[in-house]
Amino acid sequence: MRIPIPNTEQIKLLLPDCAELSYVASGGFKVVFRAVNGVGKVEAIKAIYIPSESDGLAPEQIAQLVARAQREIAALRLCRSPSIVKLGSLAPKLVTLGSCTYLIYSEEFLPGQPLVEGVGKQPQPDLTTLMAVFTFLVDVIEEMIRIQYLHRDIKPANIMVTGIAERPYVILDMGIAYKVHGTELTQGATPPGTLRYMAPELLSPDYKDVMDFRCDLYSAALSIYELASGLHPFAPKPENDYATIYRIMKERPEPLENHRGDLPLQFCRIIDRCIKKNPALRYARTDLLCHDLQEVQQ
Repeated sequence: MRIPIPNTEQIKLLLPDCAELSYVASGGFKVVFRAVNGVGKVEAIKAIYIPSESDGLAPEQIAQLVARAQREIAALRLCRSPSIVKLGSLAPKLVTLGSCTYLIYSEEFLPGQPLVEGVGKQPQPDLTTLMAVFTFLVDVIEEMIRIQYLHRDIKPANIMVTGIAERPYVILDMGIAYKVHGTELTQGATPPGTLRYMAPELLSPDYKDVMDFRCDLYSAALSIYELASGLHPFAPKPENDYATIYRIMKERPEPLENHRGDLPLQFCRIIDRCIKKNPALRYARTDLLCHDLQEVQQ
């Protein structure tokens, strides 16, 4: 569904204290603007479109979208890690623009570019860079465990390379975060997410019974595999979803060492372990993973 995008003049009327407002991007149900708030700080203004039944969605689907937006904000409010984007000064509020309803709030606006822009580029990232990105992602996962959420959409496009020494990488989007032991999922329905980075167990009808932090760990390691090799092991080229699902469920990925013989074998095998199809074969605890990563550094 193509969502209506509010123009900057409409946003300015709603937020008279903001200056230098400009459109940045849109995706899914979300539109992002850049603005300087009343105290001179640059923020990202996010407007989440709330559809109506005239958009062809059932009332329960609309309710799920609203609940998803509320979960994202609730999860961000709980996070303390500098690895995760922070909420801004604008508290969430429902607004009406013309005949459309949006949930508007703000987050910090971070400089830099998405990590995905470096995938497949030369020179290939070295061990120091790959270790830094993976360690950052493990920190994100540990923070999600602490607040009892799953991220469910870890991928290179959601990772900002900031150029800030104390926060070189920050994960941006918590739009489909899931509260562990929550009740909003319907068993048998396909969970939201980016197919290319979804763990195999999420594609089974009973995914709710087996979904835990290892889904995020799989997505994180898959992102590192793609960054290191320049190739996606299950979707090497554009193809239909059915072919991608078959590869994710059935095909064994080529070992990372076959693409990057210059990397330590132990590091490659850690990544390979984290993208095992059976979650029981991945790391059962993040401290065990961190221990193995420290051994690579030695």
